[in-house]
Amino acid sequence: MVSHYVMKPLRTYIMIRNFALNLSQPFISFVSAASGISGENLAIVSSAGSALPSFIQFVMGFFNLRGKIITFYGTLLAGLLWISLSFIPFGVLFVVVYVLLEASLGISAYGWYLIMERVSNTSRGKILAQYSFYSVIGGMIATLLTGFVVNKDFSEVRYFFFFSGSLFLLSSLISLKFDVDYSKEPLKGLSLNKELSKFLIITFLFDVVWSMAWPLFPLAQVYLFNMNFENIAIINLIANFSTLLLQRKIGELVDKNRKLMMFLGRLALSVFPLAYALSTSVYEIYLANVVAGFTSSVNSTAYLSYIYDNSKDVRKGIGLYNAVSGLGDLIGSSIGAIGVEELEFLGIVLAIKIMMLIVASLRAIASFFYLKIQEVKPVKF
Repeated sequence: MVSHYVMKPLRTYIMIRNFALNLSQPFISFVSAASGISGENLAIVSSAGSALPSFIQFVMGFFNLRGKIITFYGTLLAGLLWISLSFIPFGVLFVVVYVLLEASLGISAYGWYLIMERVSNTSRGKILAQYSFYSVIGGMIATLLTGFVVNKDFSEVRYFFFFSGSLFLLSSLISLKFDVDYSKEPLKGLSLNKELSKFLIITFLFDVVWSMAWPLFPLAQVYLFNMNFENIAIINLIANFSTLLLQRKIGELVDKNRKLMMFLGRLALSVFPLAYALSTSVYEIYLANVVAGFTSSVNSTAYLSYIYDNSKDVRKGIGLYNAVSGLGDLIGSSIGAIGVEELEFLGIVLAIKIMMLIVASLRAIASFFYLKIQEVKPVKF
């Protein structure tokens, strides 16, 4: 069992970090689209939150690094870059700095994953779900605060970029108080067992079709539903609240039947593009986001726990998982942005709806590949 004393600074860190992150990050793609960023630049912004941390974490696996110190430096750098974004106009430079910001978040996240490997060496699904539970608490109030304060005055979001950065600086100091650390020898080679290789191929294919919708969502929010910051905040609140309610129970279900939960978690992701394609008001989008509690809970537990329990070298497994996910995210997001531009001759509204229907269908089809996954060894909790 992990002692209460050890867990206290970990809980405090992740709650403040996620409060800071959710003050600003949920609105980045939306405010970028509303400010005129489009095409490949919007694809980069919408996928950077997944792709950049993934690539950074893969590269870091080849170095002998301690989880505590890289968590500190990554969080510190993220704080400085959030503050920088509060002064930079929307445009190419904004995109570049945001890319660097997401890379720094990847550094801190990799350190956090290493620490989680140490503290979650029993009942992985349950422990990982517990820390995700703390993360959600830290983010819900933050998103509402930004959404309702900014609302339709988009320029005020810059104050929240600055506030996010300040809180990241604070959480970096808290990370120095961690009483648990983790370090291993650098990765050597990329050989994998057959089933883990299959899992990574399936992950790559799904991430391509998953991320195709990412540049489409902010476009739909701007051009289909004329949303403001308050709408985006409510969407995120519903998603986070449903996650909060389901997180621990889903973690237990993952421990009992991981393969089925991986499949259902991916299949349910079809709901979101389908909702944006067929909904006639923002209230239907709100309703669809109730499903996010299930998909987010599975995503934060099942796939990482599979790697933990089916990889001889956890860091190699995590690194390769992140690398193929990041590559898939970049490719898929670019395809989505190009696709909507190619169909724009039909009108931006129809182009977005057609692409959403295509992505929903592809997500549903790709999810069935997860039923082919097998455990390499018996899972013991």
